[in-house]
Amino acid sequence: MTARCGFAGKCWLRNMHSSALPEISVIIPTYNQADLLREALKSLSLQTFGNWEAIVINNFSEDGTIEVVQSFHDERLKLVNFRNHGVIGASRNEGFRHARADLIAFLDSDDAWENGKLERVRAVFQANRHIDLVCHDEAILRHDTRNGVLKYGPYNTYFDLLFKGNCLSTSAVMVRRSCFQKVGGFSEAPQFVGVEDYDLWMRLAKAGCRFQFLHELLGTYRIHGQAFTSKIEKHLQQSLNLLQAHFGEWQPQTHYYRYLMRRRWAGVLRGSGRSFMLNGERGKARHYLVLALRKDPLSWKTWALIFLNFMGVRA
Repeated sequence: MTARCGFAGKCWLRNMHSSALPEISVIIPTYNQADLLREALKSLSLQTFGNWEAIVINNFSEDGTIEVVQSFHDERLKLVNFRNHGVIGASRNEGFRHARADLIAFLDSDDAWENGKLERVRAVFQANRHIDLVCHDEAILRHDTRNGVLKYGPYNTYFDLLFKGNCLSTSAVMVRRSCFQKVGGFSEAPQFVGVEDYDLWMRLAKAGCRFQFLHELLGTYRIHGQAFTSKIEKHLQQSLNLLQAHFGEWQPQTHYYRYLMRRRWAGVLRGSGRSFMLNGERGKARHYLVLALRKDPLSWKTWALIFLNFMGVRA
């Protein structure tokens, strides 16, 4: 697949001949989210640190995405039209191929950053030369209202990420170019779509990249409306695909590690059950909670959710 540059092609050529390279490259994949993309780009344009470039990877949106990018009149923004065939990891990798900075940040087009995000995270990298990845906390944005905080971490080893779960968010991560390149970027495997970020964190940790969690609210993570049944079940299947792939490579295959695998598997099933509870789909919730219990019969969390589901409570 090849990228076809849009209006920003001329800006790209001018900047390529500039002697001053950006310190941070921001990769923004998008598809038919013009209004939300406007908010994301506004939060980028208001950053207190200005030596950045942003590559918007547009999956041939059919709305006003191109016009939104053009409206900022900022040569630091570059637009690349790229057909990702439903694989968002491919869009992010395409963005990386255009990126020139040593620090790579990701921003999903439905998320946004606080004004000081780039300056603050850059300072962490400058003060800690041994750190390869920084992830900050995010505020939860639901129905355009902040109503919670996502605190990431503390897992920073391959073992913990595999057996205890994902604890990072793509829009909150900045990583050194060398580490991203070392592991080959995001997976573009169709069976990992939706969990390719989790796969990347595990591969980075496995390769020896060092993480630091910054417990400051430097961004917002947007939660859209009610999740559809098909979306929950697809995400569950992709998560199980990913865990199966990593479990298959884990050595040694002792009884203890098999137990940890079953418990992790149960956690994913329990998460799907809880999602169905939030949707008010008690039958679906019961189905996945029972499956979770079969994997890990001693999990008090699963038993608690089964009780709440029986009582008709939305967890």
